[in-house]
Amino acid sequence: MSEPLVAELVAEECNHSDNVAREKTQLNIAMGATAIVIVLFMILATFWGAASNNGGGYGPNGQWEWWEVPLENRHTMGLNVSGERSVLPESGPYNWTGPTEYFVEVDLPASEQDAGYPEPALMHVALWMPNVPNGTKVPVIATVHPYYDFGGEGLPGAGDDSNPNTVPDGGVGAWVLDQFVPHGYALAQVSTFGTGKSTHCQDVKGLGEQIGIQAAVHWLGEQEWSNGNVGLMGKSYAGTTNWEAAQNPSEHLKTIVPISGSIGVQQMFYRNGSSEARAMLYDVLYEGATTDATEDDMRMCSDDIIGPVSPFTTWAGAGLGGDEWNDYWDERYHLQDVLDNYQGSV
Repeated sequence: MSEPLVAELVAEECNHSDNVAREKTQLNIAMGATAIVIVLFMILATFWGAASNNGGGYGPNGQWEWWEVPLENRHTMGLNVSGERSVLPESGPYNWTGPTEYFVEVDLPASEQDAGYPEPALMHVALWMPNVPNGTKVPVIATVHPYYDFGGEGLPGAGDDSNPNTVPDGGVGAWVLDQFVPHGYALAQVSTFGTGKSTHCQDVKGLGEQIGIQAAVHWLGEQEWSNGNVGLMGKSYAGTTNWEAAQNPSEHLKTIVPISGSIGVQQMFYRNGSSEARAMLYDVLYEGATTDATEDDMRMCSDDIIGPVSPFTTWAGAGLGGDEWNDYWDERYHLQDVLDNYQGSV
């Protein structure tokens, strides 16, 4: 075959150049059109947001109620995000009254009786109520922990005790009272056993404490003013009590908000083969803060004996069964019971 003529080669090169130029032009047109569409959507979104903020664009009548706005649209609501705590979009219509104080008697098994004060076990509840119309039943937001009236128990050099549960606490109570009670929720602040005005002994995250918390939740759901829906919220120990309530939950427990609450005491202290130093004194410190050495009520639980010992035997001989010679850790593992028994939200 003879070699192609020079004119043929030039023609092929010209055709190739034309194709490349045409493809570049088409690509530029496509990119430009895409950019125009993006800008158009941004402009439309701006106008949509402005219309939403002016009360338009939500629902068939132009505006949903604020709690019905889908999550993807809430950035258009002009929410106040400048404070230390979150703020609801609208203030509630109700004033409130309280606190009123109540004692809930709890039926404990023989294994959980107070060795130093064999009297009725009472959970102390402080309650704030919205001034709703007569006959209106309301849901309850509760926070439960041992830190009400907590501290030195009047001993020299031990420092002052914290506020009682009749003062809204800075963790959850004051915020709920300010934001939710005006919308028709009740607020309950509850002292765990052995703390504040609650009787019995402080069985730190053990069975006795769990039963007491569950009884308080059930009581809140059973009152004639209650609509039967109780939610718990709290952080740290006040978050752990949420898990405790959900282990063998009352039918009235509908949701829990455990912020940094532990699912188990051993799981909190022992991770990846190592332990935290505070594990050694954890139970002892709580005993020292709640055992009242100045009165007849010694507030001593049966687990106050094995509680201080278990961390040391676990540290020294876990491989030899040092963590299994009693049920101290198992009794304080909350998660499995929650998975087995709780049907509410988290």
